[in-house]
Amino acid sequence: MPAKSITIARDAAAALAAMAAYARDAGGVADTRPLQNGTRIVLTLPSGALGLNVYPSKGGGCKAVFDQPDAPDAEAIAALLEGTPSFVKAPRAAGAVGPVVPDAACWGGSDESGKGDYFGPLVVAAVALTADNWRVAEALGAQDSKSLTDRRATALADELRGAFPNEVVTILPPRYNELYAKLRSVNRLLAWAHARAIEEVLARAPGATAAVADQFGDEALIRDALFKRGRDVRLVQMPRAERDPAVAAASILARAEFLRRLDALGRDAGMRLPKGASAQVEAVARALVASRGAEMLTRVAKRHFRTTQRVI
Repeated sequence: MPAKSITIARDAAAALAAMAAYARDAGGVADTRPLQNGTRIVLTLPSGALGLNVYPSKGGGCKAVFDQPDAPDAEAIAALLEGTPSFVKAPRAAGAVGPVVPDAACWGGSDESGKGDYFGPLVVAAVALTADNWRVAEALGAQDSKSLTDRRATALADELRGAFPNEVVTILPPRYNELYAKLRSVNRLLAWAHARAIEEVLARAPGATAAVADQFGDEALIRDALFKRGRDVRLVQMPRAERDPAVAAASILARAEFLRRLDALGRDAGMRLPKGASAQVEAVARALVASRGAEMLTRVAKRHFRTTQRVI
């Protein structure tokens, strides 16, 4: 039995042509239709139907995801395409993802990173999935980014970014501090960023009818922000929204961007900036103020945290 997802050296057009020829030679037919960022092919063969989603890879070649890798002819197709497993999927029944709006043919999901971190930006990402391709995100390993190592989250973000419509909104500390001074509420700032990310990703997925986000405050905050931006979609806010694959994928993109930006800010500051809001964070903040002055915190930190009061 082949892996759920295989990496193929030949490009997507050549892989699809090879599968269509296989179907004809077997006395069957092949039907294709476009997907967001890919193509769906269903081979109707004497042994039964075999469905795959095929996505071009950024560095050349393509990836194919089987609906059912244990279906008849799946192994022969994988051999024909000379596919190699794209990943090793660890069992995670307790944390398995699945659409929380199963009646939606297309929907978006958003999540944030950096909200509880003194240093670094606030990042909100959104990803759009469809009923046809959400299992691709699952197969790639989309899950709550908090369960992933930094290295794994960064690598997986590259895979997800190339496969699905997405938007990443990054609010660097200077802008974050500006906005917080006006809004005086982290939740209002979050709602603005979620609404912007959702709006942008849904513009790339015009068939979307719903959006899913984690519940971080008054549900009306995101809804009102979306309404002001002219978007009228069904909004679902819920605790542990990362169980939805679109939100899980968004959480990984947000985490990877937060890590990238935090690293860059640390290079600018001349010292490594730790995550979180711990005693270690406070010690680094004190060292930073001593070497670069208190104004440096505006450039690299969220100043409304109590850490600022303790440091200055």
